[in-house]
Amino acid sequence: MLLRALETLPKKASLLGLLLAALLFSGCDDWFEHLFPAGTPSPPERATVVYDWYKLVARTQLRVSPQPVILLNNRNFGYIGVGLYEAVRPGLKGARSLSPQLYQMPAMPVPERNREYVWGASANAALASLFKQLLGGLSAADIARIDSLETAYTRRFQQSASAATVARSQAYGRAVAQAIYLWSTTDNFSLGSQGYVLPVFPGSWVPTPPAFAAPQGPYLKNSRPFLASSLTATAPPLPLAYAEDPASAFYQQAHTVYAVGKALTPEQQAIATWWADAGGAGVGVPAPYHTLSIITGLLEGKRAQLAEAAEVYAKTGIAMKDGPIVTFRAKYEYNLLRPVTYIQRHIDPAWQAYLPTPPYPEYPSGLVGIAAPVMQVLIRECGDLPVTDNAYAWRGVAPRTYASISVMLEEAAYSRVYAGLHYPFTQVVSVAMGKELGNKIANLTLRPR
Repeated sequence: MLLRALETLPKKASLLGLLLAALLFSGCDDWFEHLFPAGTPSPPERATVVYDWYKLVARTQLRVSPQPVILLNNRNFGYIGVGLYEAVRPGLKGARSLSPQLYQMPAMPVPERNREYVWGASANAALASLFKQLLGGLSAADIARIDSLETAYTRRFQQSASAATVARSQAYGRAVAQAIYLWSTTDNFSLGSQGYVLPVFPGSWVPTPPAFAAPQGPYLKNSRPFLASSLTATAPPLPLAYAEDPASAFYQQAHTVYAVGKALTPEQQAIATWWADAGGAGVGVPAPYHTLSIITGLLEGKRAQLAEAAEVYAKTGIAMKDGPIVTFRAKYEYNLLRPVTYIQRHIDPAWQAYLPTPPYPEYPSGLVGIAAPVMQVLIRECGDLPVTDNAYAWRGVAPRTYASISVMLEEAAYSRVYAGLHYPFTQVVSVAMGKELGNKIANLTLRPR
């Protein structure tokens, strides 16, 4: 079996988490004084500013209702990661711009020559700008929190650099953010299905219970990707021929989903729920919150500095955008019916999936299409490290721990079989696809090794 279940271990909330919670629920004007006492040094190479931004915005989106659209939010964080890297790149010795390496990416602004910059201040300004421009559903209070954190770090940087230097750094970060945002507006991103006609053939996808919603994302394949290779990349042909004969391999795959669903253990239910991230504000987490919490936790655990953190957020961001493009191109190329449809037609008319089935075809896996390339990038950049997944600490839920990133990916993949949403063969193929894309992204040359 693909999954190896692991026991959970409790973990105390970090002091930084409490400080960020204070930002969310206290006044903004004097908050920075508690986080950065007078005289706090400001080494610009540290990545603390980046971690604090990702944590603040993640916590902010937890409370947005309705929750952000999953695929759109992943796309937006892709641009944010690329923008972060470009905002600090001129300060990284020997670093290369992504502009000539990504598809149709424009040249980025150039900093003034022979002038001093604080690259942490550039990152601070760029992230504040990108989050406000790209993330939807932010209230006036959310904007105030974003402005407050930007001000807090600005004052911190001013403790070790002149006001003119910090202002110059901020201006550069904002210029990069604006260039990235303008580029994002031309990528032809669409999740609509107007005019799309469902194909009809044996084994073709049809809308599923309980909502029987219209298909989502048939034109996502036409969105501009980050990698030129993602313009045409797709999944390999189905490894099993569609069949309805009980003796066929396809029927046996569907029966596996059926049998697993009929006998789910509490641990299997917990795994399915953990990776579904569903339930809305105050219950689930908005994608890619879960993935980003893993990324940030790994980087903090290995004490990554600004250069490494910026590169990892950029490369994982590329995976968050290109993964769905490749996945949804394949989904609507093969248009395979979901297990709930097959099982109700050919095995048990009363059977229901443990979790609601998303409104798009089955093959390949949408969750794995994002998670696998992201995790492969992490493995390539950081090593196949042990992981503590603390995505639901804010709700008082104990973390899940894994011996390695690879083991975590296996659980995430098989969680969708427990949920009744995918055939086992789909998850195996989807993991391989995701690793292939992750390797292409990891192969981008950004900094000297």
